[in-house]
Amino acid sequence: MDFTDHIFSFVQRFETGPLALLAAAMFATFLIARERRPKGNLSLRASRTRPLLTKMVKWSVVSIAIIGALLSLGIDLRGLWSVLAAMLSLVAIGFVAMWSILSHMLASVLLVTFRPFQIGDKVEIVGDDLVVGKVIGMSLVYTTLRTSDGSVLRIPNNLFFQKVLKRFQPGSLDASPAVAIQEPDLTGANTQ
Repeated sequence: MDFTDHIFSFVQRFETGPLALLAAAMFATFLIARERRPKGNLSLRASRTRPLLTKMVKWSVVSIAIIGALLSLGIDLRGLWSVLAAMLSLVAIGFVAMWSILSHMLASVLLVTFRPFQIGDKVEIVGDDLVVGKVIGMSLVYTTLRTSDGSVLRIPNNLFFQKVLKRFQPGSLDASPAVAIQEPDLTGANTQ
């Protein structure tokens, strides 16, 4: 018999065992969660991790107490792992389904922060299909472009981070301006 078996056999002797176990857990979480004044100055990292650790310990104690109370009441928890696995699977599927929307929203925050282009700029997205247009609007999910033929395109914001983006200088009329790029001479032949 190990330690947990001794505790559960002690708790089961009393009719109020499950309530006593939950009350002890609540008292323990109260002691864990109460505010303590440190003796010295805590580092910034320690001051940020303390609340997280406190919450983790608190929820661990509460979970163990609930499982202990259910076991002491004689409730079979063999199916608990199946239910937990099913719930975690549903949460994971939900995160995957939301990933594309969250990706677009994060990309829009990055577009606003780093400003690779602004409303009114002419941009070109180089990829399988060439997309050229003037930026006429931005939202959390899409950036709206007006093409030279007047049609309106809604481009997902994360596409600007997946493809090469060319921003034309204001006032440029050509969709593909010729730019002369001189490569540096790495052979040393043109040394003077």
